[in-house]
Amino acid sequence: MIRPSLAWLARGSFAVSLLASSAWSALAEPTVDYNRDIRPILSNNCFKCHGFDEAERQADLRLDTREGAVAELLSGAQAVVPGDSEISGLVERITAEDKSMRMPPPATGKTLKPEEIELLKHWIDEGGEYRAHWAFIPPERPVPPAVAHEQLVRNEIDRFILARLENEGLEPSPEADKETLIRRVTLDLTGLPPTPAEIDDFLADDSQGAYERAVDRLLASPRYGEHLARYWLDAARYGDTHGLHFDNERSLWPYRDWVIEAFNRNQPFDQFTIEQLAGDLLPEATLDQRVATGFNRCNVSTSEGGSIDDEVLVRYAVDRVETTSTVWMGLTTGCAVCHDHKFDPITQKEFYQLFAFFNGVAEAAMDGNAIAPPPIIKLPTPQQDAQQKSLEAQLAGLREQIAAELAKIDYSEPPGASTAPAGPHEFVWIDDELPAGAKPSAEAEWKFVSQLDRPVYNGTK
Repeated sequence: MIRPSLAWLARGSFAVSLLASSAWSALAEPTVDYNRDIRPILSNNCFKCHGFDEAERQADLRLDTREGAVAELLSGAQAVVPGDSEISGLVERITAEDKSMRMPPPATGKTLKPEEIELLKHWIDEGGEYRAHWAFIPPERPVPPAVAHEQLVRNEIDRFILARLENEGLEPSPEADKETLIRRVTLDLTGLPPTPAEIDDFLADDSQGAYERAVDRLLASPRYGEHLARYWLDAARYGDTHGLHFDNERSLWPYRDWVIEAFNRNQPFDQFTIEQLAGDLLPEATLDQRVATGFNRCNVSTSEGGSIDDEVLVRYAVDRVETTSTVWMGLTTGCAVCHDHKFDPITQKEFYQLFAFFNGVAEAAMDGNAIAPPPIIKLPTPQQDAQQKSLEAQLAGLREQIAAELAKIDYSEPPGASTAPAGPHEFVWIDDELPAGAKPSAEAEWKFVSQLDRPVYNGTK
């Protein structure tokens, strides 16, 4: 997994300035970002009537794609004329004084803020470019920018932060003192404050590399994996109870511990992914790899009376599809349960193709309010595992001794002995006399016995 870069912690206001962008601050940048600045405006105000849904689309105008936005309409107008907002129909309609022409229509209750109108104009003047959802844009390694404060650069991340500050007309804050720094980095890596002894040790260490050694110590702490695992387990919808009905306790904690250990040993993300989705399908899967698939058992379950098994199993599978796509694909697929997704390129057919992978899980619909509803595996501790192996070795030795002793015996069947298995026999128990009107079978041998020589259940014979 990727370890965090921590140089920016020394100058804490850097991160704050990056997160404090607004519509107005975006205007100071050389370009307007479609996904950050424009798509939310169009989505909130325009897409209902000029978007993905063909049945709802008005005036044959589609603004969710660039092809639709720049196309010539039946009226001859063009909603977006790249590079020229003055003649773009979109700008004309959103700034119209006539309420019957104004977009969005007043009846919708939606209005564009002045800064949003300016953003749209600025975007069109820059070319009106559209961008795909961020999850579908391949990451690229950017060239670190040149900055005015070269003396503050400790790694390449600092360059990007400093460049943004300069672009915003801000000066970097003074470097944090050592006591503040050790508190920040400890909270960031472990979620816990440093102990007084850890603070004293860091303040007393004036040698070069003191900060790096503190970081290495924190990364090696078990608390590091526990801290980062909290975020992953939230995404995986982990819980120590079933989540529905009585919400009884369930024993899924070995998966939680596996996630913590994966972070602590810095497991590569590709392997982290494979083992959680299909660890049990790997050749000669280890016990740990099978435990990792607990990701697929983190869904809520129920044993509520009146539940329909087939309906519950479908709900489990839908939950697994939605969670898997959210965690690993960076988008939602839940809309495609009922129809093709209107925002992301996911069809209903594709949803149920993925659904099929999870629909064959060998589990009961009702969890029985049990702490460990099947399918389950035994997870002995290392000590128990060693004890079990020792007992198995002892049993193997005893079996060998028994086999050796039996081999010493010279046994032969006595004359006339038969080893053929006895056939089935049928016995009919009747108390004292045959029932009235009953006739004994001619083929059967009837023999009554008395209490003197045989047990009699009722009566005397």
